[in-house]
Formats: sequence, C-alpha cells, structure tokens
Amino acid sequence: MRSLRRWAAPLIGIGLIATGCSDGDREPTGAPGTRTIVEFTEAQPGDLIALRASDIDPTVVEWIDRRAGTINSIDGAGTITVLASIEVGTDGEQRGLLGHPVIDGVRYAAWTDPDSEHLLVGALTDDEPATVDRIVWDAGGTAGGAVGGHLDASPDGRLILGIGQLTDWAKDHGSGALLGLDPDGPIDQEPVVLSDGYINPFALEAVGGVVWVADNAVGDDTERTGAIDLADGSERVDRADLDATGGDPRAPSAVVVLGDGKPAVCGFLDGELRPWSTDPAGYGDTIGPCLTGAAVLGDGTLVTATAEGLVAIDR
Repeated sequence: MRSLRRWAAPLIGIGLIATGCSDGDREPTGAPGTRTIVEFTEAQPGDLIALRASDIDPTVVEWIDRRAGTINSIDGAGTITVLASIEVGTDGEQRGLLGHPVIDGVRYAAWTDPDSEHLLVGALTDDEPATVDRIVWDAGGTAGGAVGGHLDASPDGRLILGIGQLTDWAKDHGSGALLGLDPDGPIDQEPVVLSDGYINPFALEAVGGVVWVADNAVGDDTERTGAIDLADGSERVDRADLDATGGDPRAPSAVVVLGDGKPAVCGFLDGELRPWSTDPAGYGDTIGPCLTGAAVLGDGTLVTATAEGLVAIDR
C-alpha cells in the first residue's frame, strides 16, 4: 500500500480482549515505553481513527470506529461508552465515519452516506448514543479512496474539513482542499476554501489559530507538511507552498500537536509517530507506534491508534 488511498479491508465486528489504564495495561510486543489501553481482536488497519480528548473529561480518549459508524470513549477504569452511532456507507477503502469535533457542546461529524455515498457533515443530537440531528453540508459523491473527511474545529468556531481529490466537490474545484464551514449554515452553504491543491489531506489538526496538515502523494509527487494560518487577512498557503517531506513515503494519516506546541505525524506505511520540524523541514526520531490517530489528553498522556487498538506512550 502506497498511501491512505488504499486502506485495508473493513472490520466486521470488534472483540474487546483487554481494557483499562491501570492493572490491565501491558506493554505491546516490540514497543518499549508503550502501554496497551484497549485491544480489539478483529480490527483492521484504518478502522480506529480520529482520536481526541473528551471535552467533558480531558483525561478520557474518544475515537471513531470508521466502519461501524460509532464514536466511542474509554475512561481510566476501562469502561467503554458508545457516544454516537451513525449509519454509514463503507464500500471501498476509506468511506465510513471520518471525523467528530465538538463546538459549544455540540458534536459534529463527517461521514459517507450509505445510500448516496455522498460525503456529509452534520450536527448530532445530545442523546447517548447520539444520532444525526441535521445536515450542515453535502459535499456530493465520493470514490472509494481519497475521500478525506477528517473534521476539526477552528478557534473562531468554524468547522475545518479536509476533502480529498476524488470527491465530486474536488473534481469540480480542481483539487482536494481544506474547507471552512459554518456549523449553523444550511446544507447548500458555500464552503470557504482555506487552502487547496491537495490530494488527500486527512491528517490535520487545528490548534492555536493554525491548521497543521500533512498530505498524501501519488505518482512522482511528494508528501507535504506545514501550517495554514486561519487568521483573517492572512496570506494564503496552498499545498505547493508546504514543505516537501522527502525520504520514504509514510502516507500521513493523522497530525497531533504535542505539549511543546510542535506537531507530530502518524504514518500509515511505517506505523510510527514522528515529530515534524519546520527548520529544517523534516521528521525526527520515532516517538512510538501510530497507524491512524493520536491525541494528547488533559493530563499529558499521549494516546495513539495502532493496527490492534489504542496505546499510551510514555514520554
């Protein structure tokens, strides 16, 4: 597999075999300094995505099961809660439930519709588990890969969507992009193009007025990583202006901003979380295992998604 455009076959059912953040923790084989939080018996690479710290208790990690269409959390006692459940389309390699930020207590999500295969962004109800309340934007049709769909929130309350080049919107526009959406807007709202020229900008995180993004590449192109300024009137930065990653392709799958304010990128090909530096541009030494997601919790714990489950990395 050369990029996130080719995720593995989807999961049918999840088996929980180890939970907890205390006595149940164990060190994954070959991964010194990591502790297993929860392990799933049938998870396939690309199923566990979009890790984030809970807004209610920032020491609790939340994540998406992409193919099951669920948003889940696990607390320090090892209790797993299904926070939301959405019917999703999973044909292809990257469709499913893809993102879930919270703005002013309302959770939003991005997913592919099971009937139309459109990429939808919507607000969820406050039930538990939550369901779809209303659609914020319909991005149109999707292919099986290069969907994008990762969703975050900017400091000014906008939704930030990364959309891949094989979606209908991107084909009409000419490339994938980072889009700004009004969370209270109508389904046919016109998104604000924050940055474009992208292939599949699934790896992104909005922190401190910028969006850190790492984009995939195809053919002779190169992966690129950098920051997009969200401030009004800021100079526009497109994909071509970001730093070329260089070296072996990693298929960036997630970006997390660490406690020191610096970003790190998960690689789908190498399964590692590596820090990113802008001066000089390049990756540093491996921090720990990471396949498809990472989050820093309120107590400083770094949690990542691997092929088998979620792990905490000692730093």
